[in-house]
Amino acid sequence: MNNVFYLLLRRLRVPFITMIVVYSISVLGFVLIPGQDDNGNIWHMDFFHAVYFVSFMGTTIGFGEIPFAFTDAQRMWTLIMIYTTVVAWLYGIGSMLALLQEPVFGRLLRRRAFTSEVIGIAEPFYLICGYGVTGRVIVHKLANRDIRAVVV
Repeated sequence: MNNVFYLLLRRLRVPFITMIVVYSISVLGFVLIPGQDDNGNIWHMDFFHAVYFVSFMGTTIGFGEIPFAFTDAQRMWTLIMIYTTVVAWLYGIGSMLALLQEPVFGRLLRRRAFTSEVIGIAEPFYLICGYGVTGRVIVHKLANRDIRAVVV
């Protein structure tokens, strides 16, 4: 399974880094842009509230302004970050779908499934390389004797 994870991480490295950078910049913006509390005092969002808000905003689930109504600067930052996070998500999802459709990835998954099946055989077996005329005869003879064989 290491090859599958390696391929996934290698091909999705840039989309993952893009998502991390976009979310980090978004959180940092919400922490740095001053807001106002109910009494009109300057208030800065802490990292917990910023991460919470960006998590809802980035997944477009829907949200309210927390814990106080946003200032115009915070609302502008929210608008910019909504579009940025949606683009980052689309880029990540598109990259994942492109990877899943690649023939190399499909072959790798089939090889992994075959390897798992062979590893799962608990009894002794013969490994037959090739299923030509000779390989076919050998496999049929082994099968008639109830002897396991794996053809590569």
